Amino acid sequence: MSNSTYPKAKSLLFVSGIKPENFTPSFESEADAIILDIEDSVPSDRKDEGRANILNFCRNHSQYKFFVRVNDAQSPFFADDMKFLKELGLDKLHGIMLAKTEQKEHVESVNAALGKIPLLLLIESAMGVQNVNLTASQPNVRQLAFGAFDMILDLGLRDGEGKDFMLNYVRTQIALASRINNLLPPINRVFPNTRDESRLKINMELAYSMGFGGSLTFYPNQLPIINAIFAQGNNQIEWAKEVMRLVAIHKGEPFSFEGNVVDLPMIKKAQGILERKY
Repeated sequence: MSNSTYPKAKSLLFVSGIKPENFTPSFESEADAIILDIEDSVPSDRKDEGRANILNFCRNHSQYKFFVRVNDAQSPFFADDMKFLKELGLDKLHGIMLAKTEQKEHVESVNAALGKIPLLLLIESAMGVQNVNLTASQPNVRQLAFGAFDMILDLGLRDGEGKDFMLNYVRTQIALASRINNLLPPINRVFPNTRDESRLKINMELAYSMGFGGSLTFYPNQLPIINAIFAQGNNQIEWAKEVMRLVAIHKGEPFSFEGNVVDLPMIKKAQGILERKY
């Protein structure tokens, strides 16, 4: 399986399949990747419409690549989603986001239907967290994402410190499973408040500090903040490259960089950043 087209995206923008007027503007936005959605943002009686809109768009805009969020493997819409993706052509896709991933059999269903296509698993239930190491280890899985809305409903969470604690526990499990299975850094939840930039920054900084590599959003106005916060990972990579360049020049001799003595722990930190490409 070629990984060359799978993006290391800081921002992934959802666009509903029944909002074709938003397709082109989304690709012209600041989003690193687009997810055309035929799951939660598309009512049950409009699934065919959403699929048709994506097919029509691709016929006239072959230059774009994107993700598609499909309905979960236990959904009555799943089989039609798989047929639609075959008709669309997998070469149009960065990968597939599988909603409500809970069991390895859910991943196996996609692999059996489509073969080798990169998968982005959405973890959004207690069962999904319980089995995340198993699902993350399946063939073709490249990345995990946190689906907070359904998680909150599944767990019956209420506003307060307890809710925050539980959501951070879920983030922790997703981050650990990503590392254990050598996946790309995971993707943070959609932040629902479109006006509160302060809380958006706090939420994204928290996810970044926990090892997440980017975030989902439905809201283009959030993209500048999301991109800026998760770009810190790119800055770390550049820092690590410079440290290792200087290590090679100094050939084991001690030296200082940005006011700090570069010792073995710092060299190991730089090596770790480059190995994981965070």
